[in-house]
Amino acid sequence: MFFVGIDIAKYKHDFAIINNDGFVIVPPKTIQNSKEGFNDLLSSLLALDRSQEIKIGLEATGHYGLNLKAFLSKHGFNFVELNPLQVSRFHSQMSLRRTKTDKIDCLVIAHFISSKNEYKPYQQSLYHIQALKSLTRLRETYVSQRSLILVKMTNILDTVFPEFKSFFSNKLKSITALFILKKYKTPSRISKWSKKDMNLVHNISHNFSLSKVALIKDAASHTVGNSSDYLIDELLSLISTFESLDKEVESIESKITKIMLDIDSPTASIPGMGLISAATIISEFGDFSRFHNANSCIAFAGLDAGISQSGTKSFKGKMVKRGSSHLRYALMNVVKTVCIHNDTMKQFWIKKKVTDHKCLRVADSHCAKKLIRIIYYLETHQKKFDASLCK
Repeated sequence: MFFVGIDIAKYKHDFAIINNDGFVIVPPKTIQNSKEGFNDLLSSLLALDRSQEIKIGLEATGHYGLNLKAFLSKHGFNFVELNPLQVSRFHSQMSLRRTKTDKIDCLVIAHFISSKNEYKPYQQSLYHIQALKSLTRLRETYVSQRSLILVKMTNILDTVFPEFKSFFSNKLKSITALFILKKYKTPSRISKWSKKDMNLVHNISHNFSLSKVALIKDAASHTVGNSSDYLIDELLSLISTFESLDKEVESIESKITKIMLDIDSPTASIPGMGLISAATIISEFGDFSRFHNANSCIAFAGLDAGISQSGTKSFKGKMVKRGSSHLRYALMNVVKTVCIHNDTMKQFWIKKKVTDHKCLRVADSHCAKKLIRIIYYLETHQKKFDASLCK
C-alpha cells in the first residue's frame, strides 16, 4: 500500500509518498496550484504500482483544496480529509523539535494516514451539498451585513427623527417605514403631508391605519430631531444598501428552497425545522456516512463537553465549540422552534431547565444534541420524521 500526504496551501501544494514500511517513495515535492502542478502530481500517482492500494490524505483547509480534490476524484483516486489538530498532535508525538514546514507537513500527513485505519475514503460531495453549503454561508453573510445596516439606520434615526421607530413594531424593516423614509426623507416634509400623501402611505399597507399615519405626521411636527443634510444622505444610502441586501437574501433563499424541495431531505421533515435551517445543517455535516455514530456528529458540531480527569477526580467542562460555527449557530437557533413543535423535545428541555436547574443556553445545548441524534438517524436511514421514534 502507498500513502500520499498532501499539504494544501493557497498558491501551491506539497506532497510526499511512502510505502507500508515508511520508506519514502517520492520525497516532498512542491507543485503549483495549477493544471501543470496537478498533472505533475497525477504523473507521480500513475507511476506507482496500481495493483497496490493508494491512500491519499490531506487536511481539511477550507476552499483552497476544492479544485485539487475535484481533480483527484475525476481521475478515480479516493482520499481522506483529516482534522488539522489531530495531525498537529501526531507530529508532536513523532518529534520533540518545534519545526514546521510544508515539506515536513506532507510527510507527517503520509505517516499519519499509514498509522490510522479508521478513516473512510472521502466521497465526493454531491452537487446539491456543495451548492447548499456555499449558498447558506453566503446568505448568513448577507443577513449579518443587513442586520448591521439596520442598526446604523436606527442610530441615525435616533438623531433625525427619534419618535419614528415607535410606530413600527418590527422596527424599520417594514415596507411602509422604508417607503416613508425614502420618499419624504425629513420630518419637515412629513409634517406637511396632504390628504393625498396620507392616503398614499396608508395604501402601502392596509394594516397601517389612517389614524396612525396622522400620528406620525403630528410627531414629525413636534420632533426634537436634527435633520442635517449629511445625516439624511447617510440614511438614504443605508436604506439603498439594506434593500439591495434584502433582495439578495430573498434570491438566495429561493435557490436554497428549490434545491431542498428537489432533494427532499429527511431533516426538513422535522416539525419546526425550516428549509433554510435544514439546508445549513445537512450541508455543514455533508456525507453522514463518514460519521461512525451520532456522537461523532455532536463532536463535529462542537457541542460536546470537554472532560478533565486527574487521579480520582473527573468532571466535564464547558462546550468545546470546535468544528463548524455555522452548524452550531444553526442548531442552537432552530432547536427552540423544534421544542415548540415537538412535545418530547419540549419535555426534555423542561427537564433540563426546571428539574436539573440548567441555565437557558445549557438546556438548549442538551436539546441540540438530542436533535442531532434525530437528524443522524433520519439521514442514515433515509426516513421521514416519526414522533413515535422520538424518545
